[in-house]
Amino acid sequence: MTTKKLLKGCLAAALLMGSIGLAVIAEPVGAEANAAGVVNKLPDPQWSQPDVVGDLGSLEEGPFEIPKLNTVYLHTKEEHPTQTKIWVVDTLKAFDTETGKLKWSTNFADPGTSLVREAQPYLVSPDGTVYVTFTDNLSPAGTQVYAVGPDGQRKWTLNFSSKDGYLFRLATGNLVFVSRGKMDALGNYTGGSLTLIGKNGARLKSLAYKGTVTVKGSRVLIQTNYGGGKGSRIEALDASLKRVFAHQLPAQSYAEVDYNEVLADGTVLVRANLPKTGNRLFGFGPTGKLLWGRDIAGNAVVASLGSGYGVYANGKLSLFNAKGLVKSAAIQDKTDFFIALNLLQDGSVELNFPGSGRYVLDPVTLQAKYTIRLPENAGFTYSGNGVGYVVTEKGFSRFKF
Repeated sequence: MTTKKLLKGCLAAALLMGSIGLAVIAEPVGAEANAAGVVNKLPDPQWSQPDVVGDLGSLEEGPFEIPKLNTVYLHTKEEHPTQTKIWVVDTLKAFDTETGKLKWSTNFADPGTSLVREAQPYLVSPDGTVYVTFTDNLSPAGTQVYAVGPDGQRKWTLNFSSKDGYLFRLATGNLVFVSRGKMDALGNYTGGSLTLIGKNGARLKSLAYKGTVTVKGSRVLIQTNYGGGKGSRIEALDASLKRVFAHQLPAQSYAEVDYNEVLADGTVLVRANLPKTGNRLFGFGPTGKLLWGRDIAGNAVVASLGSGYGVYANGKLSLFNAKGLVKSAAIQDKTDFFIALNLLQDGSVELNFPGSGRYVLDPVTLQAKYTIRLPENAGFTYSGNGVGYVVTEKGFSRFKF
C-alpha cells in the first residue's frame, strides 16, 4: 500500500473512530461478560439517563468522562423555541458518573448569533474545562469559541472573523486557533494565521503561515508543499509559537502533516514516503536535532503513547522509546483497514479493529486487560478504567465491567 493511500485510510479511520458511538445504534446486547477480560456482552448498566439524546443525528459527540471530577459530558442538541419557530441548538450537559444525575446543562443560543452554526468537535482539558467552537459560513459572524468551566459557567468567549478555522489545545493548556485562509493548487492554505490563546481567553500572539497545520502535544506542526516534485517542508513551533526546527523533505517524497506525532518531551515523529527508499519514520528531538530514521511498513499505524510511541503493522504491535524498541507482541484480528492506536486517559494502550475487536492493553507488558467484542452497531464508547457508554435515541447508559 502506498503512503498516500495509507494516510487517506488513516483519515477515514479517525473519522470512523469519532463517529462509532453516533452511527447505527442498537440497545445493549446482553448482560454478562466472559472471563479473562473478554467482553462479548455488556453487563446491566450502572445507570441510564433516558430522553437526553433524541434523534441520534443531533448528537455532536460521544460521552467524554473526567474520572477525577466524577463527571461525564454529553454534547447534543435540543429544541429551543423563539418567537418565530423552534430551533435545534447545541447543548452541553454534565452528569454525575456514579448516579447518572444531571449536574448542569448549558446551551449556546446567544442573542444575535446564528442558530445554524456548525459545531466542531469540542475539546476537554483535564481540569474539566470544555472548549466549543462554532463556524458560520452563511453570515458575517465568522467563528465563536466558548470556554465552559466544570461548573457549567462560561469562562470566556472569543470571536474571530475567519469562517474556516479550527481550535487546538496544547499540552500547556493554552490554545491555538488556526485560520486557514484559501487553498492554492499545491494544497497550501495561504493568507491564514495562528493565534495563541491563554487559558483565560487572552490573545497572546498571532503570526501568519502558509501550508497545512496541526497541533499535537507541545508542538505546532506546519507542512508547506512545493510543486514540481520538490517535496514538502516540515516546520515545528513550540508552545509559544517559536520555531524549533524546519526540515526539507527530499524531492518526490510524500508526507501529510496530520499523521506526524509528538511525544511528551516534544520529540516530533515525521512520517514520509521517500523515492526508492519507501516509508520512513524520522525522530526529531525536543531541540529539533534529527535523531534517527526508521523504516516502517507501508500499512503501519503510528501513534504517540506519551513518552514513547507505538507502531502496529502486519499483526504485530511494537512499543518504542527514545532509545529504541521496548516491547512487541503479536496481535491479529479480522480487520485489515482503519485500525486505530491510542493512549487512554487511564494510561492503557487501545488497539481498535473497527467492527471486530478492541484491545485494552497494559502499557508495559502489552497484556490484554480487556478484549471487547461487541456488535459493530452497539454504539459503545470505551472511556478507560473498565468503564464505557452506550448511546441510543432513548438516552445513554454507563457500564462498568
